[in-house]
This record gives sequence, C-alpha cells and structure tokens, in this order.
Amino acid sequence: MAHLLLAQTNDHILLNSYHRFGRAEGEVDTQLLGVEISRHHAVIVWTGEQWTLRDTSKNGVFVNQSRIVSKTDWVLSIGDVISFSELHPHSFIVSSLTPPE
Repeated sequence: MAHLLLAQTNDHILLNSYHRFGRAEGEVDTQLLGVEISRHHAVIVWTGEQWTLRDTSKNGVFVNQSRIVSKTDWVLSIGDVISFSELHPHSFIVSSLTPPE
C-alpha cells in the first residue's frame, strides 16, 4: 500500500485509494490543523494506473516547494515533498507508490 512519511516525526500515513486531507474532523482521512488549512484541503487518488494529488483548497498545495495548479491532478513520484500551505509546519514525503490492494 502507498504511504507518505511525515518528515518531522517519521510517522507513516497509509493511503486509501481516495485519501482526503483537511481540518474537517470526521470528514477527512488525515486531519491537518491550522488556520491556513481548508476543511477539505487536498485529495490523493489512485487512478488505476498512478497516484495523483489534487488541490481542493484556497491556500494552495505545494510539491517540492512549487505550488501546484488548483483543481488539476498532479502525478506523484517517489521522493516528492508535499506541503499543504506555505505556513503549515509539516511536510510529507512520498515514500511508496504501491497500488492499493
């Protein structure tokens, strides 16, 4: 199963085939706290061939320190570093892109 590594703690986050990030408790798979984080901030999706990241926020999602285009799928690669805003203190490293079971 694909997963991300939380760079600050080395915790692994296993990805669901449709994995939601944001601050809406009970409505997301990985909750992120902070005023700069939208209720539904981003989603990582298995397309059947690859893992993609989509920004669904107003504050932006960054891959390797570059803001990705909102509402557009970004194909993930091993080693990509994902940040959910310029101000959020945590970053996530793509450490596995194994297809879901």
